Amino acid sequence: MNDRALLEHITEAKQDFGVKCSKYAGAVTVELIRRALREHNISTSPRDVFIIGVPIEIDLLLPKASAVPENGILYQPEDVFIALEIKNSGAFGEETIRRIKKNFLTIQQRNKRIRCFYVTLAERKGYKWAIAEDNLGFPAYTLFWYSGSSKNRKFESSGDWQRLIDDITSVCQSTAEVRAV
Repeated sequence: MNDRALLEHITEAKQDFGVKCSKYAGAVTVELIRRALREHNISTSPRDVFIIGVPIEIDLLLPKASAVPENGILYQPEDVFIALEIKNSGAFGEETIRRIKKNFLTIQQRNKRIRCFYVTLAERKGYKWAIAEDNLGFPAYTLFWYSGSSKNRKFESSGDWQRLIDDITSVCQSTAEVRAV
């Protein structure tokens, strides 16, 4: 699946819900990105999981193939390659950047080898607090930049979807054990 098809699928799912709901928008974005990663032979954890000793709910993990999460959601730190924080529509100010950076540092305190990636489906073009690698200190991927009103929104692909796929693949290939789909 390419980035435009992913955007269309997520947009359609949000419209089909019938009412505007930010919790649903976030959940469906994570789930459909998880499915799109699977189409690229990248298997992930279920949504909303945890790492032992890290008191933070994590959107998605890329664990080892041999990982057996407790209760289906709790992973050993040494079984995790990548932790993904995924947003439907970007940051909401400087505090969001600080919180995500703190969460990523907390994850890496449990295992320095875990790579932490921030992913947002769309961010307003030119937004002062848009999350990027330079203000977060971790890899950041904005799949689309948007402009215009909420009723007349125009989306411009950033090219980050393919960069995300390539970076995840690179991390997984550099490890001793790649999670099988």
